[in-house]
Amino acid sequence: MATCKECKCFFALEGSEEKGDCIHRVVDPRQAYYKARPVDADQEAASCESFQKR
Repeated sequence: MATCKECKCFFALEGSEEKGDCIHRVVDPRQAYYKARPVDADQEAASCESFQKR
């Protein structure tokens, strides 16, 4: 079972290894930007579209 903490997109919050942000880059015709969403480190990532093994 893959978890969020095993993903390249997971960045732990300062002072906490249990919670973090899933950050990935989005490119549209006008600009590029980053999207972040809060996740738990132990959350299952099998159904995540942006999961990338570290």
